[in-house]
Amino acid sequence: MNHSSIADRMRDRVLANGARVYLLENHADVTVDVVGFFEGGLYLEAPEQSGVADLTLAMLDRGTRRRSENEIAIALESNAIRLDYSLVREGAAVRGRCLSEDLPLLLELMGEMLAEPSFPEEQLALAKEQALVDLRQAAYDTFEQATRRAASLLLGPRHPYAREPQGEPEIVPALTRADLDAYRRRALTAPRLSLAVVGDIDPDATAEWLARRLDALPGEPPPARPAGGDATTAATQAAPAWPGIPGPGEAIPGEPGPLAPLRGRGVVREHVPLSDKEQIDLVFLRPGVARTTSDFENYGVANFILGGSFISRLNHRLRDSAGLTYGASSSIVSGRSPGCWLANVGVHPRDLERAIEMVREELARFAGEGVGEEELAVARDHLTGAFPLRLETNRSVAALFLDGIRYGRGRDYLSRYVDCLRAVDRPRVDAAARRLIDPEEMVIVSCGSRAGSP
Repeated sequence: MNHSSIADRMRDRVLANGARVYLLENHADVTVDVVGFFEGGLYLEAPEQSGVADLTLAMLDRGTRRRSENEIAIALESNAIRLDYSLVREGAAVRGRCLSEDLPLLLELMGEMLAEPSFPEEQLALAKEQALVDLRQAAYDTFEQATRRAASLLLGPRHPYAREPQGEPEIVPALTRADLDAYRRRALTAPRLSLAVVGDIDPDATAEWLARRLDALPGEPPPARPAGGDATTAATQAAPAWPGIPGPGEAIPGEPGPLAPLRGRGVVREHVPLSDKEQIDLVFLRPGVARTTSDFENYGVANFILGGSFISRLNHRLRDSAGLTYGASSSIVSGRSPGCWLANVGVHPRDLERAIEMVREELARFAGEGVGEEELAVARDHLTGAFPLRLETNRSVAALFLDGIRYGRGRDYLSRYVDCLRAVDRPRVDAAARRLIDPEEMVIVSCGSRAGSP
């Protein structure tokens, strides 16, 4: 799809209940993709009810006031409709796909699931059992345990980026249908929803279907829109700064701010013991950067060069040169909140201390010397060349468009993205690297059979 025309062709509406919808015709085939996002996620889940958000979403397709789970399954499968829900730390995502002739049915089913779930007791018991199985598996995953402990040390154990999205095994069994419904009424409200429909559609007819199918969603007074920016319609604005969902640099209530945990503490080191593991997962954590940051592309390029690709510095040093691992990587784990920057490498226990030393050496060199012109050119070429491939499906167009809106980059961000990457230069990337990376002030957590020396 031609990304330069997406913004001009996208039609937007704000429904009477406050939901924001975006509609794009693409008649290349007879399918339609629906992608939606409810702002909130774990920021609206009390730690004392850990797991209620994930369970709520898992139960949406297990029965409504009008249809049983079996009736829902038959309606979906007999019409080849895909419809699923998933939890991310900052919100709840909904994704659907169908033939264009079945879009009214997809929207009808989605509206029922979101507004009228019945949360049947038998199905809730099964969902809890599955959650507990998944939690038991995660408890023996060295990467998961190292990452969770590192995030807890960096951000505080109650922070949404440090908590287990599926909950805690001692809390999940006690959650009730009333708990799930209360979370649904709090989190799955119309004003929190941004929804994109892309494919073989008539925008006006689709807008009418959406207004009818989503009219029963719980409502609440929408917060004031951010000042400034494109004021053509409410839907073109960045998603509102909801109370309780911190913006960049803001603290979680009752928790220290994103940078506070490390100030003056230097390197914080821990080991999480897990027996019968032949590999140790090693995680390095620093405060991240929100994707609402105006120059986020500089951080993205810096991370790509350091550990975001197979040809990255970390991978070259630890895998290709030293042969310590099958792969080393880094990523910026963030959204509207800063989250964290994370590097990871899996090594044999005997190589733990050597791997830590090598990673810290590479981080120091990266932050101190900056990037080279040749590797910067390679990173720019790769990212700009790969971008059109990310727009090959209606689903990816819908998701990336919503990201641009959520992060305050504007409805034309897809058309500007390549130019933003081309504008990245060494001074900006070097500055981003220095702000992102400090090998003398970070959390290092290992997890596996043998504890490393602190």
